[in-house]
Amino acid sequence: MGVDLLTPMHLLFLGLLAVLLFGAKRVPEMGRSLGNGMREFKQTISGMDGVTEAVNGMNEIRTAVSPTNIARAAIPGVAEMQDTIGEMKSIVPGAASTATTEPAAAESASVPPPAAAPQP
Repeated sequence: MGVDLLTPMHLLFLGLLAVLLFGAKRVPEMGRSLGNGMREFKQTISGMDGVTEAVNGMNEIRTAVSPTNIARAAIPGVAEMQDTIGEMKSIVPGAASTATTEPAAAESASVPPPAAAPQP
């Protein structure tokens, strides 16, 4: 349907129609303003790279200001302790998965089972 819509004859007809409707002085002005609009649009789109860089910078700052990193920098011994824990996790296989279950097991072991009620 729209395959042969932009043939040279159609484009010539549209150009002639634009000159008749807007005048010979106004058509170049319209072309310039259209070109300026396209240029501004391209600059805006390429400016999105700056926004992406700013967001990435904010993520880096957020990571640097995390409580773990602040404690690591401010409190003596925390850095060494975190490094030791990291080394132990890499040495002991499955340390991360058992570490989450151990407190529950220790908690259940420290609580005595409820006493059975005497039978009447």
